[in-house]
Amino acid sequence: MTRAISGVLFDKDGVFVDFEKTWTPALKAIAADAAGGDETLEERLLDVAGFDPVADTFLPGSVWAAGHTDDLVEVWMPLLNGMTPAGLVETVNTHCLQAASHPVFPREQGHQIFSGLKQRELVLGVATNDAAASAHATVSAFGLADMFDLVLGYDSVANPKPAGDPLLAFAEHTGIEPERVMMVGDNAHDMQCGRAGGAGVCVGVLSGNSTRDQLVPLADHVIDDISHLEALLASLEHGAQVQR
Repeated sequence: MTRAISGVLFDKDGVFVDFEKTWTPALKAIAADAAGGDETLEERLLDVAGFDPVADTFLPGSVWAAGHTDDLVEVWMPLLNGMTPAGLVETVNTHCLQAASHPVFPREQGHQIFSGLKQRELVLGVATNDAAASAHATVSAFGLADMFDLVLGYDSVANPKPAGDPLLAFAEHTGIEPERVMMVGDNAHDMQCGRAGGAGVCVGVLSGNSTRDQLVPLADHVIDDISHLEALLASLEHGAQVQR
């Protein structure tokens, strides 16, 4: 039987940040910068990052959709001449920090969603594979800085998602046992992080770039978006069976 949930750890992109509106143009800009005007190379960089030019989107689970800066650097470096790994990391992280983040929800609605969870006396956190500086900037820009006790980037832990380190870091920081933490995210890396860290419940959301069929085998529950999270928590507290 699932123990009572005391904390919720959220992924950022695809959960309360609109992944496509925010990161598709950002990655195109990063690829153009790294390619230095070579359009063929730019297309190749986008391809290995998981970009589908026909759909104008990134494939679920691809390097850019689920990975972090170091993952991107690893697959791009063999294609680039005259750029060091450190230089590429700086280029990627600078673009990410400057990217204009677009919310999944209007500002007031997003604030109401997290306020409602706080009123349930839940401790909230963020664990993203974006850099910590970029994550903090987005949380502040959305007016949500007071909602989260901890904001973690890929560079905040030794082993980022899909490893369990982010969930364990949140548990240690808050003093909440991992089995009392709910992990919420939009892709496989989030669910795998939750499992590896011993989360009590893993919840997939469909507001990102993964489908229900992709999330159902990995998550305990799948909901349309986090506006349905309070209802799910209420159902779990009352021992109801929630449809996946």
